[in-house]
Amino acid sequence: MPPQPAIRGFMSRTILDAARNLPADKQRRVFELTPEELISLIESTPRLGWVPLEQNIKLSDALHQVLGTSGFRQFFATLADRMMSYPLLQSFFDGAVRLFGLTPQAMLKWSTYAWEQSFRDCGRLLYVPLRESVNHGRVEMVLEGFPPSLLSTGTFRESLAGTFDMYLQRVSKKGQVKIREVDIAKGRVVYDVSWE
Repeated sequence: MPPQPAIRGFMSRTILDAARNLPADKQRRVFELTPEELISLIESTPRLGWVPLEQNIKLSDALHQVLGTSGFRQFFATLADRMMSYPLLQSFFDGAVRLFGLTPQAMLKWSTYAWEQSFRDCGRLLYVPLRESVNHGRVEMVLEGFPPSLLSTGTFRESLAGTFDMYLQRVSKKGQVKIREVDIAKGRVVYDVSWE
């Protein structure tokens, strides 16, 4: 059986729970677009189990459609902050802070390790420093080898951008996260993350 891109059960459950906490009108619209079988799948998957990413993206696509790109990115920024407290990710985060301090670089470097724990058969996430400075820093975060068919809607790349937005917010830095390059055929997205 070929590898099946997947996301940890706890991440899918966190997305589902956050969708259930949206204002009533938005919540109703999201769940009108989300298959019942998907909700059952997410609810029945153990926290450290795996949900096929193709299925999980159906929920994210519904959220993206209802919230719009700006609202969707903010939704994922808030959600990513909540996910960092999950024990599997918290230990990696605490280690990164001990090694590098609570800086944008530490958060972004940490995300490459969190990626490996959170996704399966979804390529890799790379940290590429351009200007490593606590103030006025700039890095590229490069997603490569991601399944092209799951990259085409734009939903996943925006959710990851929202996660990077949260990192800057968490360390109280003003900054920007721009999607600079998208090559769907290669499963590659380059994010330009800068702060001051």
